[in-house]
Amino acid sequence: VNPVVIADPDLGQPAPGNAMLDVSQAWQYSTGAGVTVGIIDTGVTPNPRLPALFPGGDYVMGLPGGGLTDCESHGTVVASIIGAAPSDPAARPAPKPAGAGAPPPPAPPPANPAPTSAPPPPPPPATVTVTAPPPPPPPPPPEPPPEDAPAAGPDDPTGAQPLVAPLPPGAPDGIVGIAPDAALISIRQSSVAFSPAHPSPEEAALHRKAGDVVSLAKAIRHAADLGVKVINVSLASCINAAAPVNQDALGAAVRYAAVDKDVVIVAAAGNKGDPLTPDCGQNPAYNPLDPQDPRDWAGVRTIVSPAWFSDYVLSVGAVTPDGQPLPDSINGPWVGVAAPGWRIMGLSSTNGAPINALPGHDPGTGNGLWGTSFSAAYVSGVAALVRAKYPNLTAHQVIRRITATAHNPAHGVDNQVGFGVVDPVAALTFDVAPGDPKPVEHLSSALHVPPAPPGPDLAPRNVALLGGAAVLLGASIIVAVVGVRRRMP
Repeated sequence: VNPVVIADPDLGQPAPGNAMLDVSQAWQYSTGAGVTVGIIDTGVTPNPRLPALFPGGDYVMGLPGGGLTDCESHGTVVASIIGAAPSDPAARPAPKPAGAGAPPPPAPPPANPAPTSAPPPPPPPATVTVTAPPPPPPPPPPEPPPEDAPAAGPDDPTGAQPLVAPLPPGAPDGIVGIAPDAALISIRQSSVAFSPAHPSPEEAALHRKAGDVVSLAKAIRHAADLGVKVINVSLASCINAAAPVNQDALGAAVRYAAVDKDVVIVAAAGNKGDPLTPDCGQNPAYNPLDPQDPRDWAGVRTIVSPAWFSDYVLSVGAVTPDGQPLPDSINGPWVGVAAPGWRIMGLSSTNGAPINALPGHDPGTGNGLWGTSFSAAYVSGVAALVRAKYPNLTAHQVIRRITATAHNPAHGVDNQVGFGVVDPVAALTFDVAPGDPKPVEHLSSALHVPPAPPGPDLAPRNVALLGGAAVLLGASIIVAVVGVRRRMP
């Protein structure tokens, strides 16, 4: 996939999500120094603006030391949001906290690193004579859309826009990570480029999905064993609640990472209407009329993994840069917080340049980057900031600090944005009680073998037998007496 550029958002201005979260103010307190974030995604292409990027493994091709190949740009944009350096080195904030430990030693560069910019064109000759045919007539204007067609905006984030010229090489841009001093470890776990060309029937697709869940479980455990303090999972496996898939391995992996290895796991809530995840249907919203189940666990139609493991995972919904919930962000009783997920900017995996769109269906158009994948990246960056400033907090306490300082919705919590939009400055500065070091787990209770059932009550039978024996004995005595009397003279 060759990412493209559209007019909005303006790549020359600060990223809308960064401006919304006031990230530059948060850097007064933390820049993520000393924290390593694991990114489980489509891989991340090396870039000079990702100076602390290291390979963590490849579950797509099985390449040792892999993870630094990205065919979709998805993982590279996620990494940009978490930890990219600014285009102007002078604008890089001072590392905070001061004196934080250095990241792990760099790995050797990949065999064929992606160029950071296209080579300049050769100089033209002194005199150029060009003969060209007249231009073709302009195409007819497009037909007006139907009256009920949604506009290209928050109600239709995938709406195409005309392409514009990319920024010139070396021009300043507004891309910078939330935690620019965090180290990044990339683990490639998925890739559309390696998906089946001819999808099999529904039943086989279900088995493929189960396999995806298993490989995700392996990737999460592997990341935890590498010593990361935050794991970003900008992936969503959607499963029909009426036809669940065995997720024991994934559940065990997220618990191992969150509880045993003390890792903050941040996961995307999933996107409705995404062609890459057609099984992702919408779930009910918050139901204040049911005090016993206001978040409507009973009404869930689509299970989103690993987001739904809410004991161990901080699930993230998407909002627009002005804080409105994105309609295609999947609701769920597991959603913990929300972050910007529309008008996204990042670095390309093909040439390292700033991008904000992918090619549209029609030539000359692009679809803006959007979705909960990028919202999760914002929250992973915030988690890295908090872990750097408060190294003694456990993973569960870090999540508590992030949710406790979020900007709550009307009900205090709902299924679209959870406890609200994250606030990095508040998460770093507010006085928040640490809370329990471990999550309150809702594990299945052990099966207890029931006691053996009591034996049958034999008293009536015994009474009946004794009574019958007494009758027989009495009859025998009578017969004997009669016989004796008959023999007497």
